[in-house]
This record gives sequence, C-alpha cells and structure tokens, in this order.
Amino acid sequence: MMEEEDENVPEVVYDGIEMWGGSTEEYEDPNAYEMMEEEDEVVYDSFGLYDEGGNFVAESMEYDESEEYYESFEGGGGGGRYATFGWRIPGGECTWPGPTMRMSRGKTYGLFVRGSGNEDTVTNIHTHGLHIPGHGNADDVTRTVSGSDVIIYEYHIPTYHMGGTHWYHAHWHHHSEQFVGGGAFGMLIVEDGSNVGTGVDAGVEAFLKNEKIFIASNHEDIYGPFIVNGVEGDLESYDFNSDEWYRLRILTVNLDPNTSSRTISFGDECQAYAIAHDGIFRFEVPARTAQNDFSIGDASRLDVAIRCAFDSTISINDETVATIKAGQPSTKSVVPSPFKSSIEGQSWSSTRPDYLADLRDAITYYTYELKLDETNINQQTYSLEKPLCLGHSDVQYGSIYEWELRLSYHPLHLHIYPMQVVSENNECGENHEYGEFYDTITISNEGRGRSRCKVRIAFVDVGGKTLMQCHLFKHGDQGAMAFFHVVGGPTQPNEPRVHECASGLCDEPVSIPLCSSDESLNT
Repeated sequence: MMEEEDENVPEVVYDGIEMWGGSTEEYEDPNAYEMMEEEDEVVYDSFGLYDEGGNFVAESMEYDESEEYYESFEGGGGGGRYATFGWRIPGGECTWPGPTMRMSRGKTYGLFVRGSGNEDTVTNIHTHGLHIPGHGNADDVTRTVSGSDVIIYEYHIPTYHMGGTHWYHAHWHHHSEQFVGGGAFGMLIVEDGSNVGTGVDAGVEAFLKNEKIFIASNHEDIYGPFIVNGVEGDLESYDFNSDEWYRLRILTVNLDPNTSSRTISFGDECQAYAIAHDGIFRFEVPARTAQNDFSIGDASRLDVAIRCAFDSTISINDETVATIKAGQPSTKSVVPSPFKSSIEGQSWSSTRPDYLADLRDAITYYTYELKLDETNINQQTYSLEKPLCLGHSDVQYGSIYEWELRLSYHPLHLHIYPMQVVSENNECGENHEYGEFYDTITISNEGRGRSRCKVRIAFVDVGGKTLMQCHLFKHGDQGAMAFFHVVGGPTQPNEPRVHECASGLCDEPVSIPLCSSDESLNT
C-alpha cells in the first residue's frame, strides 16, 4: 500500500541506462540511432517505487543524464555473427548477443529504450530471471516501442535480491522467435554484493569475481549448431591460468522448436562443480560432486566453478563449440576458490531471501496441475481478455502453491517467481535437482512421458499480473503463454513510462481482467 509522501524523505538517484532497438534487416538509416539530445536535468514528480527493503513508498526521484550510465553495460558479445534484430547502446553497433547489462542490489534503474526507426517493427524487452514486478512501468511484456519513440522501464533491484546470471530478450507476442533469432537478447548480471552466504571468505569472494561468460545460441533459420558469444566461423577461446578456479556464467538460447534440452561437456583436463541454476545459488555451494557433463534446458543458466590443468574444450551435445587455453599457474595474492577455507569439498551456505526460502516443509495454500502444449496451457491459448485462473481464482499474495507439471518436453518459464523442485524421484528429469530453485523447468528429450514434476512457489514481495509460458519461442508465439494475477500485494506505478512519443499515444497500459471480476472466467 502506498504511503503518504514525506518531504523529508531523501531523494533517490535514478541510474539511467539507454538502449536502442535495432532492426538492421528492415531499417538501416543511421539517423534512427542518434542519441537523445542532452538535457541538463529531468525531474519527475513524486510517484511510487520500492525502497531498499522492498517496501512500496512514495519518494521524489531524479534522473541526471550523465555519462555514468555507461558503467552499467559491457561491450556486446558480438564476435562475428551479424544481428538482423538486436540491441545496442548509443554510439555502438547491434551485436550478437547484445551488450551485457550489469545491475547492483539496492538500486533503481531507468532503462530508456528507443525503437528501431521503423514504425512497423514493434518490440519490447523482458528481463528473464529478475524478481521484480511484471506490470506498471516495470517488466510488463504487453509494453511496446516502435519507430523513434523512447519508453522507460523502471527496474528496482531490492537489497534482498540474490545476485546471479540472468538475461534479457525481446518478448513481443507472435514475433519473439523472429527477434530473438535475429540477435535481440543478451546477458543480464545482478552483482553478488555483500552477505552472499555463510562461510564466504576472501578466496570465495575472489572466485565469484573471477568470471568468464559463455552465451551459446543458434539461429531462427539454422537451428544448429550453437555458436558461443557470437563467434562465427571459428571457435570461441578462453584463456585460463593453469589450475585456477573460474566462475563460468553459462546461458543457452535455443530457437529449435523440436528440442528443449542439451548437454554441456568439459574435457577431462578440467574439473567442474555446479554453483548456481538459473541465476540462483544452490543452498550449499558448490555441489558435492564434480562432473564434466551438465544437462541444461532451454532459456536456462548454469554457473559452474571450473579449473583446467591443461588445454581443453567445451562441447554441446558432443560438438566442440569453444576451446580453453591453460597457461601458466596463477600468481594472484588471493587464490580464487569456490570452497570454504580453500579446502576442496568444504561448501558454504547461500543467503536465502524470502522468495528463495526452502518450501519443502511448508504448508501449501493450493495444489494445481499444469499441462503445456504447442499452442496452449491447460487448453487455454494466449489472451489479453482471459487470464489463466488457477483453481478458478487469482493467486493470493503471500501464499505458497504447489504445481504438478505435465510438460512433455515443453519448458515452463514462470516470470518473476522462481520454482523449487519438490519431486524426490527424479520426476523433474536430469536438468533439475531436488530442493533447488529454477525459473524454467525443462524435462529433457529423453524424459518425454515421464511422471509428473512437482514444484512449489512462494508468491511474495511483488504482486500484480505475471506470465507463464512454454519457452520454446515458436510455441509461445503460437499461444502457449498465459497471464495470471497475484492479488493483494504491492503494485507498481505506470509512470514514468514514455520519454519521447512521435504519435502522441505511445505504450498505453494494457489491463488483463481479474478472475474475480468476471464469473465467466472462472472455468
């Protein structure tokens, strides 16, 4: 609930980030990519936002358009592949993948998104994995930008948000496969910050910062093979110090609608442990057992601790996609190690915010069954007029639900709220471990027809409309996607949302009916 405005509340700096949409396939006029004219200061009237404790408050927000916003981006991953659709920062080029975005816990960000210059190319951005509102001026996939218009996404990363490996991509219905297949995606990293876990010492901190990025993707027209970090015509190459531990942030982006799982393998010269799934640290980090083969589903992320004694390779489904060059041993004063006290086998415990607390012994509010198909969820196709009513009703904020998933090979992605696997008998497949959290559940191709997978979700911290979908892009575009509402929780403001609008009517908010508002929806 919004509090009364307090004139003594300190101002909050609005960390500005700018990103231009690029449709180089359809529009190549460089004038479409000109930076906004510099303004000394843009001051917004008071409106609601989250404070650092995750509470909804009313404060004055100021955005100072300075060069500092560039610190939130790294250069694009493009190493060769041409982006027919994509994202870039002002003054840069569209790259495949797009620029890596970095955010810090406890900060509010304004993402200024300009269209491609073509009025017929309508798009938007979804931040895949963030625990932030899916409505208002935040991560709402019904938002749109086109032409030379500029819209503003407001992202508040609360201090309790876990640091992790996420990503962003275009999410305009009917065109997601086309846009992502053309390169409109990139990695998004929430920095770990402090209070990562119990047992985290200087060696672990050094390891967590000792990172490499691995983004594997294919193409909308050429479903395979995968390329890494946009390097085409050659293999991506990583330079390692011999026997030094690195944090490898892995993202897979698949456009093939006939497969939803793959195996990432490291050569025998390397040793690797899982440390996080879908940008969420394991309860105990790292995993107890080292392994060379990891099964990972569509749209999923995997962080591993890896070290190599000699030169090696990285493969996807037995096809080499990258090489590792192991040089001289490290001479760093603080030796990076994923293990507590640098003793192999000694794990540390990750700090768990409420939305990632262990739910295995929790009392559930409701049990619901979900079945995904190529064009629908529970026989209901995507609609802006009819939400998915879970158990004939909206979801109650603050509740815990248990879902029984019948997925075949369709990957279920739930926006905003991570899912904890509570099936003990490998019913969720080799992509998932009992007790760990994921934002996308994928039964591997070999697991088609397997018994049902059970997950639990805590609907806390944020409320409002959200979305679930099959994350095979073709299937989502065909209708395997549905909105539902979490009622009774905090809401996100709609403004500010438009910075420049040529037509006079841009990015109008879209309302989805509540289940409780129309008895005809409760079926």
